[in-house]
Amino acid sequence: MARDMDGTQELSGAERDTLTEVVNICSGNASAALSQMINHIVHISVPDAVVDKVERVLPFLGEPEDVNTVVFLKLVGDTPGVMLLMFPPAMASTLAKMVTHGHTANFKELENLNRSALGEIGNILAGSATTALSAFLYMNVHQSIPEVATDMVGAVVDAILGEIGESSDVALAFKVNFDVDKEDIRGKVLFLFEPEATRKILNATKERVGSNRR
Repeated sequence: MARDMDGTQELSGAERDTLTEVVNICSGNASAALSQMINHIVHISVPDAVVDKVERVLPFLGEPEDVNTVVFLKLVGDTPGVMLLMFPPAMASTLAKMVTHGHTANFKELENLNRSALGEIGNILAGSATTALSAFLYMNVHQSIPEVATDMVGAVVDAILGEIGESSDVALAFKVNFDVDKEDIRGKVLFLFEPEATRKILNATKERVGSNRR
């Protein structure tokens, strides 16, 4: 990685391609798991990446005043970071109902059921992503118990970036957009890694690619 004039770390083209490939593998596994859960095809975008000072990463993740339903999981082990699933609340509710097969109940029970379903979606997607990451890089990566909240993007992500900012003023973020075929459901999968985790992922990926070429 190189540093620009204000001290921000920049990814070289080769480093960006390498890290993007890692996230492609993770998000591909996650989308396949979601497809199996809801019995619908899930389309994903090419990952977009940014490395910048913590306070500058927020606009990359979404408009601060937009209200989203967010599933949050910590990534722990060799590559600490966080994984987020973000949806407009109505779309999150539709997705949860697909998982629960349209179960109906009173509002309180339905709210709890939807939160539980979204948490389970996050748990399975993160498990698929971390399994792929661990297998590809020969690293130990696993996730925490998911937390579900509906709030402004700025409030949710500020708290997460605040944690990352405790150890460094620079963060790596990847964003993958997805949509569910034939359904009005769109969302984002976000991976945020601390710089030390970024270096570990990059070095391990280079070693893996190099060994495959021998």
